[in-house]
Amino acid sequence: MSNKLDFFKTFVKDKDVASIVPTSLRCVKKVCTNIDFTEDITLVEYGPGNGVFSEYILEQMSPGSRLILIEANEDFALMLKKNIQDPRAEIHNILAGDVESILNPDDIGNVDYVLSGIPFSFLKKDRKKIVLEATKRILKQGGKFLAYQTSGHLKKPVKEVFGNLETDFEPLNIPPYLIYKVVKNGV
Repeated sequence: MSNKLDFFKTFVKDKDVASIVPTSLRCVKKVCTNIDFTEDITLVEYGPGNGVFSEYILEQMSPGSRLILIEANEDFALMLKKNIQDPRAEIHNILAGDVESILNPDDIGNVDYVLSGIPFSFLKKDRKKIVLEATKRILKQGGKFLAYQTSGHLKKPVKEVFGNLETDFEPLNIPPYLIYKVVKNGV
């Protein structure tokens, strides 16, 4: 069975899956231009889905880097565990807001990047805040939160939690995505 067919079946079953098709490679590359792959990094990915970003990231990462995948959808988590055999990757079937529960204490405040494909527009306001605040706590100073979303709905909550953001746009994706780049500055 194809990856796209599996993705579509999960889309039909899970109302929290935001898109009918996986993210385009063009969009993946555009988002990942914000990541320095020349260094050993720790990157947490929320909502990796069928692993389009994960596979690309693992191809780019140094041998000493780590990729921590947080996938709330059990079908996607099982698919990722089956398809990603890289020792640099860990896969956890939990909610993004619970990320601290699976990190080593030494990782909290030392994560270089958090990449998010979860559809924040589907989350209630308090849940958005929980995810964003947990993200801020796990990032190191100067660490980046990168999210790709279908609209500008995340601007206000991100500004409230992080105090800054830059956006870019990728029109050649289905759906078109607004790309958020946020830097952790201060506590």
